[in-house]
Amino acid sequence: SNAGRELPLTKALTTLGRPGQVAVIARQPQGYFLTHVEGASFPVLNGKTLDAQAHRLDDHDVIELAGVKMEFFVKT
Repeated sequence: SNAGRELPLTKALTTLGRPGQVAVIARQPQGYFLTHVEGASFPVLNGKTLDAQAHRLDDHDVIELAGVKMEFFVKT
């Protein structure tokens, strides 16, 4: 039902997921970073399960979290 929907990242921190599986995208001077916040299942980035470290996001990265797959875009 959310196919094609865009979520502009206007704040310094944007929370994704649902209770039990939460991650955050942080905007920093060096770019955007995805970090696991809570839950037994870690986010998947481009098919690889992440660890507790922050991971830099690049244009067209695919994030999977809480049963939802989304693509990260950098608007220019």
